[in-house]
Amino acid sequence: MGTYVNTEKDPSQLADAFKSAMGRFAASLTLITTVDDNSSPHGLAATAFSSVSMDPASALVCINRSASAAPVVASSGLFCVNMLQSHHEDICKVFSQPDLRDRRFVDGEWQKSEQGIWYLADAQAAIFCEVAQRVEHGTHTVIIGNVIDVVTSQLEHPLLYMGGRFRELRA
Repeated sequence: MGTYVNTEKDPSQLADAFKSAMGRFAASLTLITTVDDNSSPHGLAATAFSSVSMDPASALVCINRSASAAPVVASSGLFCVNMLQSHHEDICKVFSQPDLRDRRFVDGEWQKSEQGIWYLADAQAAIFCEVAQRVEHGTHTVIIGNVIDVVTSQLEHPLLYMGGRFRELRA
């Protein structure tokens, strides 16, 4: 039997209860990449990604405004969602830790798109988007982008995250 948290009696427990619940949600890991005005690449690891519509083809990402790449995505107006495979775990760790920022875009099969955005050529998919809308909510910005290009590679094992650690998808 699960634990019920009555947040009406103790609203301070809501954030912890919600965080615990979201930790039980298995999510695919992505790298969100973009480029600044000097053509320097920027990026971050994210699980908050979803398709929005097929007409127009669009997707959304949720980015914490405290992330170093957040203002770069906003100013460039472009981003790429790199859907990671299980062998990208070490690269994901580099993009997840601010103190390893200087190691980003070093390891891996990085290529540059026509728009100048770096993407992982061996990702499950790389979805390039132009920012269409931004919605500020709490600590995050929901960014909706219209898809302008897609690169796909061999469908293999996605990199998943749940319960504070990387997971594997079993058949």
